[in-house]
Amino acid sequence: MEPTRLGVRFTDATLALRADESMPVVAEDRLASGERRLGPLELTISMAPGGEVATLEARVRNASERELTLEGVVLGFRWRGHGIRSLRFLKNGWQSWSFSGARELDERGEPEFPSGAWLRGLHHAVSAPPPDRSGWHESALATAVGAAPSGPACVAGVLERGRAFGVVYLRREGEDLLLEVEQRVDALLAPGETRELEPVRVALGDDAGRLLEEHAEAHGRSAGARTAGPFLSGWCSWYHFFHEVSEQDVRRNLDALAASRDALPIDVVQIDDGYQRAVGDWLETNERFPSGLGRLAAAIRSAGFTPGVWTAPFCVVAESALFQKHGEWLLRSQGELFRGLLHPVWSEDASVYVLDPTRPDVLAHLERVFRELVAMGFGYLKLDFLYTVAMRAEARDRKVGRAERLRRGLEAVRAGAGEEAFLLGCGCPLGAAVGVVDGMRVGADVAPAWQLDPGAAIPGIEETQPATRSAVRGVLARAWMHRRLWLNDPDCLMARSRDTDLSAAERRTLAAAIASTGGLAVFSDDVPSLDESSRTLVAQTLALAREVDALGIPGAARALRPLEGEIAQGVVAAGAQGGVLALVNAGDSREERRVDLNALGLAPLAGPPEPLLGSPEARCGEDLRVEVELTEHESALYRLRRAFRLAVFCDFDGTFSVQDVGATLARRYAADRRPLYWGRYQRGQISAWQYNLELLDGLPLPQAELDAFLHTVELDPGAREIVEWCERCGVPFRVLSDGFDYNLNRLQVIHGVRFAYDANRLRYEDGVWRIAGGHPNPDCECGTGTCKRGRIEKFRAAHPGVSVVHIGNGRVSDLCGALAADTVFAKDTLAEELQSRGEAFEPFATLRDVIPRLEQLLERR
Repeated sequence: MEPTRLGVRFTDATLALRADESMPVVAEDRLASGERRLGPLELTISMAPGGEVATLEARVRNASERELTLEGVVLGFRWRGHGIRSLRFLKNGWQSWSFSGARELDERGEPEFPSGAWLRGLHHAVSAPPPDRSGWHESALATAVGAAPSGPACVAGVLERGRAFGVVYLRREGEDLLLEVEQRVDALLAPGETRELEPVRVALGDDAGRLLEEHAEAHGRSAGARTAGPFLSGWCSWYHFFHEVSEQDVRRNLDALAASRDALPIDVVQIDDGYQRAVGDWLETNERFPSGLGRLAAAIRSAGFTPGVWTAPFCVVAESALFQKHGEWLLRSQGELFRGLLHPVWSEDASVYVLDPTRPDVLAHLERVFRELVAMGFGYLKLDFLYTVAMRAEARDRKVGRAERLRRGLEAVRAGAGEEAFLLGCGCPLGAAVGVVDGMRVGADVAPAWQLDPGAAIPGIEETQPATRSAVRGVLARAWMHRRLWLNDPDCLMARSRDTDLSAAERRTLAAAIASTGGLAVFSDDVPSLDESSRTLVAQTLALAREVDALGIPGAARALRPLEGEIAQGVVAAGAQGGVLALVNAGDSREERRVDLNALGLAPLAGPPEPLLGSPEARCGEDLRVEVELTEHESALYRLRRAFRLAVFCDFDGTFSVQDVGATLARRYAADRRPLYWGRYQRGQISAWQYNLELLDGLPLPQAELDAFLHTVELDPGAREIVEWCERCGVPFRVLSDGFDYNLNRLQVIHGVRFAYDANRLRYEDGVWRIAGGHPNPDCECGTGTCKRGRIEKFRAAHPGVSVVHIGNGRVSDLCGALAADTVFAKDTLAEELQSRGEAFEPFATLRDVIPRLEQLLERR
């Protein structure tokens, strides 16, 4: 990979902005480190090659005496010697709903868009491609290009943080690949002003999927991605009731969800589009919601769920009070109000206008609205149609580019909502939101139909309109983003067998995509009317998605053969114990799927693949090639259990970590109450979990303060080593903790170590902790929220004959796990208790001491 070209696009600032016009590259030079003068602009380039990865940083200075509009900066490369005759690439769409899938890198390049620049601008960072891009293919944010199904690959992209939108252009030239990364700044540059651009990253390797994952991890680190939030499941009103939803509909489903809590365990109940008085007036409800948002949120919370609400924060219609009061707050285009979309249900003339976040009064308005929504009780906020603010339009402050407009608006929403609220981006240009949102829609809207009705197709954006096939394609194509940039949102499961055009096979395909990728798991059906088979599909999908997500941070799901077809052939999510395998046939005819489990690193297996979600049996011979025949639009989901001889379960507090996180927090923030409840526990008046509830449930510990404390938590000197040893030797390693999922997620991110775990649950509500037991066991005397004996016994039932190791340090939560294990490593009060009982154990000081003995145990087995 060699650097080739450095280019800039700029216009005279006095020229009127036109959505259908973009200047060609007017100045260029060879790309190299150092300073370059290109026309009126000075560029400083810094290249940091590191083996098979290079990172480039750039800044631009207006060296002229007049204002300029900096449209874009181009960094070009040539990939030589790859030897691939037929190149394919991942086309990643600009925003949530934009087409994402694999395509052939042919000579035609990006097809001409049939419906004009404005419509193209809904789904592309560049609404009108400049003439010099004819014959080039394009991908937003990042791309992977290489051989299919496997072979040499390259990944390139922009580590966006809201300064510019990245577009990667690709074209073959003889045996070489030309690759140009363009950052679209689209902002006014004053004389002498300097602007920092986003880092550009290019990497080579032989596994396109892994390269994409590494790129996302680098992007997440660079932009401060919010990846540690707990797994979330929920119910949403949209895909059954749509715009006609009423308060009665929500309350009826709320009652049904409360009554089905054990069978359908969810966290969030979300009110979607249809409650608002008008788009733009998010705090006022229409006549179908007579109680108002606050009372409805209180009812949801009283039922034991987190209230969620939908908004389109930047959208405004003429019927809204906001429009009437503050028409000056809106973006313009050639002197007229700019329309970000057309929506005939929202407005009489279908026009939807867009707020201008370059204005301080608009930012203050956004902060106030979302502060009030959170004060009403909404802890889950879906932010929709976010692309509208990033389209090519005139803002009050022309020094703020389109990506920065979006970023400023999102940061104002976050400032109002606070750090503890869960923000879900939707219809959002992806890169500018990293580090602000907690979750992101990664595909088109699902629909109660597999494909779009041809009569409803809009030329040029057919693949972005609501359809379950398009949603599945995006979910698989962007699996690599989960828990690297945010929590992926695959959109809602529709499990119902009535009021839908989805076949049973198509519903299972949607469920398999959601479950196997491990992102948010939300369903959208009328709960009281679901039949038993539909309820079972929902319950199993929620449980499997949680299981996949629990494999650790970053996410474990990977698309199979991501470059081979437009839609990936499936997903594998694997851990040391095994995992799940989804095989997908999105085509319109019967097809066979074959997967080599040896190549996926899943060999050997302990038994045949176990069908899930009503999937057909698969053929699996001694060569571990899984084969299954799938009808049109059908998927199959399997649990794979690896064959192994030894498994390690490890306590976290005081064992995997140096500090006891829970005890330290209790001493620091509940010192006045701790002696009282500890005494009651010691006298047998309350259980260990009841002690936790009394002390920590309702703890007023701000999330920012908790995060600051977690950054001080040190891991045992051998923590990383034992995880790496287990992975290298094919030994399952799992943390069993009576602590909390949020803390374990955050510590994985802080220390860059990934592990599967079982733990209790921690949520924030009005700035205080709300905790729930993760895996209680009424048959065990431990009385903890996560019974370690119960988890080990469940493991034994699935893996008979495997030797179980337990490592711990405390008598309260570790004792029952130690007594259930074959080999115990103990220190501190656990060692004292086992010694007093005459139980065998092996002492240790750090986890490094354990590894040699594990090696001996593995050799014996």
